[in-house]
Amino acid sequence: MKRRCWRISLAIVAAVALTGFAETVTNVRGIQRDNSNLVDIYYDLNDSDGGSYTVEIALEGRTNEVTAATFTGDVGEGVAPGKNRHILWNAGADWPDRKGDVRAIVTAVKKDDGKHKGVQLWEGGPYWADRNVGASSPEDAGLYFWWGDTVGYRPSGNTFGFSFGSANTPTYNKSIDQLQSEGWIVNNNGTYVLAPAHDAARAHWGGSWRMPTLSELGALSICDWTWTTRNGVNGYVVRGRGAYASASIFLPCAGYGHETSLNYSGEYGYYWSSVPSSDDSGSARYFPFYLGYHYLGYHNSGYGRYHGLPVRPVQGLAK
Repeated sequence: MKRRCWRISLAIVAAVALTGFAETVTNVRGIQRDNSNLVDIYYDLNDSDGGSYTVEIALEGRTNEVTAATFTGDVGEGVAPGKNRHILWNAGADWPDRKGDVRAIVTAVKKDDGKHKGVQLWEGGPYWADRNVGASSPEDAGLYFWWGDTVGYRPSGNTFGFSFGSANTPTYNKSIDQLQSEGWIVNNNGTYVLAPAHDAARAHWGGSWRMPTLSELGALSICDWTWTTRNGVNGYVVRGRGAYASASIFLPCAGYGHETSLNYSGEYGYYWSSVPSSDDSGSARYFPFYLGYHYLGYHNSGYGRYHGLPVRPVQGLAK
């Protein structure tokens, strides 16, 4: 994470680039104009594939969120990649007669990169991919990964040509300190997550796609879940609520890999989060579900990092 601060008469704008979550946005910086209530915020929007992004900006005070709406410039839909993208904030209109510390957080989301579709299910939430990593359709299980793996393995029937076991899992039985010192994880805003180089979604899809955090998987509980069979595959349709009721994703019951066997395919579903268990050096946090039951929130314990689980990518700011 990169952070720089500017002392200005109205506020201190601490510009933060969320490199652990969205390397597409970097070099965020800001400064208040002399004798003015206007604040210039700049950032770089990086993308070698072209296309346009929807850019969002959020402001946070030292103790609470700053309500701000008067932004102009390179914000909203249709922002092209490039250096020194510019957002102008009228702080006098949004934050009159106030002084204090303010952090500006800029995020960019490409809803559809031409290859993978993103679906937003609730206000302020991330964009969920419509399929798993390695999947040819929403019903396809795709690839299975041990936690921290970026290769991925596909079974033939119910058998893998790879053995999901502790001997083949270099993240197994390693503490948070060990994972961090070896570069497996990074600390992003107080949460340990897999580093981009070890994030299966980032490795396979690129751009700003990444594995979901534990809180994002848990937040799926606010959605409506409907058990169904789609094209012969059991799973849940997870539908957004309120203004997002027309949006949905399908989560197939893909089972899990243990040693060379695929287990409970068609009965149980599992997804890795990017978050390691803090109290167990052999596990990471995950999200399971099955017919008649899905965890409202997230499972309170971890799952052995050597298991082979699918990955459902997200993009956008983690909230």
